[in-house]
Amino acid sequence: MADLPSQSELWSTGEQICRHFDLGKIRQLKALSHQGYSNFNARLETDLGTYVLRRYTEQPDEKITQELRLIDWLNAQGFPVVPPLRDSEGQARCRSNQEGPSRWIVFPFVEGEEPLPQPAIAHTMGGIVARLHQLPEHPWKNQEYENLLSLQNTLAIAESLRETRTSSARNFLQLMEKLTPELQDLSLPGGLVHGDLFPDNTIFRRNNLIAVLDWEEACVDHYLFDLAMTIHGFCYINEEWHPNLARSFLAGYETERSLGADERNGLPLFLRWTPLAMAGWHLRRHSIAPNLRQAERIEQLLRRAQQIFDLDCEETM
Repeated sequence: MADLPSQSELWSTGEQICRHFDLGKIRQLKALSHQGYSNFNARLETDLGTYVLRRYTEQPDEKITQELRLIDWLNAQGFPVVPPLRDSEGQARCRSNQEGPSRWIVFPFVEGEEPLPQPAIAHTMGGIVARLHQLPEHPWKNQEYENLLSLQNTLAIAESLRETRTSSARNFLQLMEKLTPELQDLSLPGGLVHGDLFPDNTIFRRNNLIAVLDWEEACVDHYLFDLAMTIHGFCYINEEWHPNLARSFLAGYETERSLGADERNGLPLFLRWTPLAMAGWHLRRHSIAPNLRQAERIEQLLRRAQQIFDLDCEETM
């Protein structure tokens, strides 16, 4: 999990950011209640408006530039995103005097809420994912940014965990052995994918989608990866699979883009793969810097991966 700055460090950084972007005087500045694993986010209220401050602590400059370029491009395509603020020289990044190389980005605060799983929300998310998959070529030209949760990367994580004796590592390796042969040499439609479409990366207002957030994991991959990841985000309630939500999601998706026969047949495989790949990502981080929140997330994902292995997805969808 990202390190939290002290309140005095945060306030000093906030004053610097306000000067840099001409945001006025601070009225309130506090960390958001929900934090990611590799970034820090805070809500800033000034006499001129309300903003979200994001501190990038791990991403290299190239990765941040990739995300910002994509957001600007998506905005130009009419896709519901929240572009960052830019200074008088057109720069979106600000480096704090308090924290060395960390970069800060400022986004306008958008009023709304994180949606609760329900058929109408799932249908909307299916439609927006399909819209993304229907966009023209992505803005990265010939650069093919790899999915951090790709099979190749996850196999490397599995290899690094072979000497680990924890039950979670053993369970992960056993599931990897079952699934890896099916994932090799797939030939399926692909292109730009968000890669992390969960409810906390969306803003809804009265059940209407306002914005899709957090594009740092966007990459080029099979479209089914995005479908499966978003289904895991919007078609479970309290860790219980709800096939009616999955059906609503797919109906929404196919209002914009029809699934081919190979994709329809391959979707159960990707539903099994995505929680396992996420578990691998968390296991690697946890092995370097253990923390309780991440350990609980690993167990949750491994349970879901096992449950989806045992579920007949094809019949329920």
